[in-house]
Amino acid sequence: MRISRRTTYMLKRLHSLTGVVPVGLFLLWHLFANSYAMHGPEAFNGIAGLLAGLPYVQLIELFGIAVPILIHMVLGVVIITTGQPNVGRYRHPTNWAYLLQRLSGIVLVAYIIYHTWTTRLSPQVLAGDQDLFTLMTSRLASPWMFAFYVLGVVSAAWHFGNGLFGFAIHWGLATGLRAQRAVARVGYALFVILSLVGINSLLAFRHHPVRTFERVPAAAEPITFRPNPAPPGGAR
Repeated sequence: MRISRRTTYMLKRLHSLTGVVPVGLFLLWHLFANSYAMHGPEAFNGIAGLLAGLPYVQLIELFGIAVPILIHMVLGVVIITTGQPNVGRYRHPTNWAYLLQRLSGIVLVAYIIYHTWTTRLSPQVLAGDQDLFTLMTSRLASPWMFAFYVLGVVSAAWHFGNGLFGFAIHWGLATGLRAQRAVARVGYALFVILSLVGINSLLAFRHHPVRTFERVPAAAEPITFRPNPAPPGGAR
């Protein structure tokens, strides 16, 4: 299928926009919420229950998450099938980043479908018979499944981090070479940070998280504030 350059340009702008808002924001929130697994089943199931109990949660999940992800996927497929990567012709780092962006997108299509179908849409979760922490713990007990989830998390982190570079280019936020290099560095840093955060959450489901901080233990005697004692002889 051949499309005009103007249409390709507009599709890439829309594709990059949906990748940041709201899909990218959802990724950041999802990784943050999953980090509650470091504090055990009660903490993770608590945040999951809080999100599930939001008003209009079905509408939010449908139009704020599912539909934008679907649009982003469809646009990505169109761009992949009509684009011409030039890795074989020019050995430049940005060309390899272009190729990895497309490969990570293909991985994410399979990963998102599987992850959503077996967690949020699983019969046990929909019926309320099984909590998400126990479900993830049993699934990630398999080394192969754990490796698949690590691949999915790393692919999502790369797709978002490197995607910020494309977003800045297509929307005219980074027009000069210096600005483009700065955006690329920010994207690479986000890729590393989000990958580590996501993998640490997966380790938490296997009860082996890397704890960078601990909760401050409660004091043996809580501090209370008492009014000043009345002067001798009563108040005057």
